[in-house]
Amino acid sequence: MDEEATTHALIVFGLSLLLGPALGGLVGWLKSFFWGVGVGALVIGFAGLYGAATIGWHRYQSIAGTTSVQGSLVEFVDEQSKDSNGRTTVSRAPIVEYTASDGQKRRVKGLGGGLSGKEWGDAVEVRYSVADPSKALVADFQNMWGGVWGLGIFGAFPSMFGLFFIGMALKEGCSRYGYGSRPPPVREPTPVQKRWRTRGTVLANIVFLAGFALVFLYPDPEPMKQFGAGFMTIGAGAMLHFLVQSLPPALEFQARSILAIVGLGFLAFGYGAWMMA
Repeated sequence: MDEEATTHALIVFGLSLLLGPALGGLVGWLKSFFWGVGVGALVIGFAGLYGAATIGWHRYQSIAGTTSVQGSLVEFVDEQSKDSNGRTTVSRAPIVEYTASDGQKRRVKGLGGGLSGKEWGDAVEVRYSVADPSKALVADFQNMWGGVWGLGIFGAFPSMFGLFFIGMALKEGCSRYGYGSRPPPVREPTPVQKRWRTRGTVLANIVFLAGFALVFLYPDPEPMKQFGAGFMTIGAGAMLHFLVQSLPPALEFQARSILAIVGLGFLAFGYGAWMMA
């Protein structure tokens, strides 16, 4: 289901990986380094967001004509693939059997990540087309929304970095031509503000370190969930640092934005890992 939309989105994103650096290099040569990096990253980012939106819209439309049924895992099959260097990798794809409303038993192949911990006979949700019960997909996060999540991440973060460098370029241009050359006076924090900022920084550091402890120290029978929980906790710590540095008198926004980008990145990767476990 939605194979054409996925192929189209991947082609657009793949072309952006060639066009983005080329266009960014040209803009950087004509204007400045910051402009070049910003434009190149935005080309890649917008292509990724376009791909995520395309796949997501087609998936939403296709799901609207489906119904859910409880299937069961019947086997795993090995699938071989070769990378660009000719190396062969083997992955396990689950085969799920389901019975449609017409009473006929059918099978559908899914992606292995979210079902890797399941065994033969375990229940697995399947969604199949009411109009054509032979068209179905395994209804877990990876099989339904994994492509949207992946391209969304590869679109969102280049876009954020692109906007960051565009902001740096605009600031550099304003300084060069004398606009905004008078920075606002630096306000010293009051004792109360210092106290709250210190408390917030300590809390953010505790949350940040707890995330690393979850990833590396805490044993968990489901490593993907542990990995996801740890990354989301690290992201929450970075976002807390962003909020603390936003307390008046706030740190310069461009410096704070790095904390926000890092925090959102860890939250997004962690959420995906958690959902695919």
